Amino acid sequence: MKRTIITSLFALVCMTGLGQEDSDLLYIFPSKEIYETGEDMWFKAYLMDRQTLALSDRSKTLYLQMRSETGDVVWSEKYPLTDGRGDGHVYIGDKWQQGEYFIEGYTRSSFTTDSTIAIRPRRIRVVDRVTQMDSISSEAVKQDSIQRLSAKHRFDLFPEGGNLIDGVNAVVAFKATYGNGLPEEVSGKVIEDGHEKAAIHSIHDGMGLFTLCPHSGKDYKVVLSDGRSYPFPAIEPKGMALRVTRNNNSGITLLISAPDTMTRQFTILAKMRDILCCSAKGTVRGQQEVKLPIDNFLMQGIVEITLMEGNRPIAERLVYVNPQQQLKISAKTDRQQYNRRDEGKTTLKVTDPSEQPIKAELAISIFDKAYLYQPGHENILSHCFLSEEIRGNIFNPTYYFDDQNEDRLQALDLLLMTQGWRRYVWDRELAQGTPIITDGVKGKDLKERWQYIQTFTPQSDTCMVMTDSLGRFEINPILMKNLWGNIYLKPLVKSPKARLSLVSPFDTINCYQQGRPRYLPQHYIFKTAHGERNITNGFGTVVLKDVYVMAKHQSPYRDKVIGSLDSLAILASGEWVCDCHADGTSGYLNDYHGYSHHPVGYYPPKPDLKRRLPKRGETYRLIKYEPGGPNGKWMLKMDPFNIVYSGPQYTEEELLKKYGMWKAQGYYPKREFYEPDSIDLMTPTPDARNTLQWKPAVLTDENGNAEVPFMASDVNTEFIGIVEAIDGSGLLGYQTFTFRVIKNK
Repeated sequence: MKRTIITSLFALVCMTGLGQEDSDLLYIFPSKEIYETGEDMWFKAYLMDRQTLALSDRSKTLYLQMRSETGDVVWSEKYPLTDGRGDGHVYIGDKWQQGEYFIEGYTRSSFTTDSTIAIRPRRIRVVDRVTQMDSISSEAVKQDSIQRLSAKHRFDLFPEGGNLIDGVNAVVAFKATYGNGLPEEVSGKVIEDGHEKAAIHSIHDGMGLFTLCPHSGKDYKVVLSDGRSYPFPAIEPKGMALRVTRNNNSGITLLISAPDTMTRQFTILAKMRDILCCSAKGTVRGQQEVKLPIDNFLMQGIVEITLMEGNRPIAERLVYVNPQQQLKISAKTDRQQYNRRDEGKTTLKVTDPSEQPIKAELAISIFDKAYLYQPGHENILSHCFLSEEIRGNIFNPTYYFDDQNEDRLQALDLLLMTQGWRRYVWDRELAQGTPIITDGVKGKDLKERWQYIQTFTPQSDTCMVMTDSLGRFEINPILMKNLWGNIYLKPLVKSPKARLSLVSPFDTINCYQQGRPRYLPQHYIFKTAHGERNITNGFGTVVLKDVYVMAKHQSPYRDKVIGSLDSLAILASGEWVCDCHADGTSGYLNDYHGYSHHPVGYYPPKPDLKRRLPKRGETYRLIKYEPGGPNGKWMLKMDPFNIVYSGPQYTEEELLKKYGMWKAQGYYPKREFYEPDSIDLMTPTPDARNTLQWKPAVLTDENGNAEVPFMASDVNTEFIGIVEAIDGSGLLGYQTFTFRVIKNK
């Protein structure tokens, strides 16, 4: 058998690969995975180049949506991105229904017209109290048992390379599932013309493999131990087969087989993330061994190896390489056990693959371990290196990136054989797609050209933008960072012709996301064990809500700008208040639907009389006079009475139209994560914080070191810390640590 070493024809740094150029990948890291109503969900977002995983600055705005299990959008807000990074929070409202929610992020460079790119949300669960997860888990275990007995079972065979060829030894992988794709452990036999050829059994999560030399004309099937029978795929009479015989630190060894008596020409293409890493041409008659040196693959990830005959792809194989090419994180607390309200410290150290210290940016969350939601659990490694690369829902994707799982690489190879896929898209423009959303606020004046538009917020931040010759304008992200919250726009042209039309990016997103596949990590819901949780079970989570000061009759206008417009509407109505002899009320309401304490023609108001505007929700005195009394005097028409003032009734849209203004959605306001100090914790009020620390941007020093302090709460249970790291050039890292908080002695 001939052996050939195929060397790289294209260096990674100067590739001219086919595909997703200038396309980005978005990853969102939530502070935990189970939330109680009334809490904040904190998150960190990374925008990375899809090919190199280096931080990307191609987009400046993150559009974040949260959907319920039924697909309803319950949250739509914008957040700024700076050099590929962003962070913020989502308020989990008291009225949110219990159940699963899906975090979906969109940016200009990651969401395009290419409808073949799937949406990969992050899954969380919302409950009223985390102790309800016990009943949810019990019900899930019950439903799982029912599904195993009654739900649809599936068994699929996957010949390595894609096809079975007559007379060519083949490796055949299989995958058994039930219900919605949950793995099923199976065993059985491979039968050839009624005779057993091999025994099979699952190796990992319902997946396994066997070897076979198939022959045309013979009948092959798999019979499982429970009697189910599945036929083999068709056996091709001729062709070429592709097998991976070795994958280690030296490289990938391939075996090309062709049973024909004639010599066949072939081409090997090996790509990572659509970047061509090496390519070669050769001939085969019988078998040909090909070696791809590991030096051709500088990154961690999936290599797509394609066997081509002429311009026709005939076999493909996905292979995982360089699992060690990642940031290594050491995370240790100064103690493994803390008393309630103790001060703790986490020491972090980050090194590169050669274990040299490196500067990196870390995001860290420390929370009650009961708030992990296994069905939605994922991390930066599994998402970027696996979930974004292959099609379908992946069961327990983090398993393949946990060094404690000694069989993880073998299991990962099985996964790639049974779930790997390739799209042969050679049209570069079609593969890339075009942007459909923008970073800023775009609009057009449908009537005027070359005019200034004033923009401002409820915080009185203001700036000016100018339309072009077609009436178009844009509030760019730089200006938006000074205009947090709702943005109000007012054309400065005095004529009534000005009419603005604003682009709604979320409407565009909701239109273009329809019909796209959505892939999620899968896992069983295991029965939870909360352990010693007397404090949490005693009073639940203490939720500090936003405080609103309201009158007895709440005004429907909460926004400061809209409130000002409402006051202007009241001023324009001419209604006013005087304090003449109005004991027990806020004064007399004047010029109000014929009621007035100072009607025209009656005695004039005193020069020093103070006029003031009425306020919605306050109580005023009404009185009415009419002429016709003796000597031309005015007479009291009816006895005075009190009313609660509601004022002119305008909707927000009517107020904006009345004053020639428009409203656009700006960046969601930032908040700081609450960190109590030792003085704060001296209060006897129970401290039920389940998230002890959230730091979205911790920078290591030149020695790769960083420290993160935290204060324990009154929740005595096991806590988990999750650390995710990125160096900006393509190296990623993930680590966890645990400790306990116990009752004070």
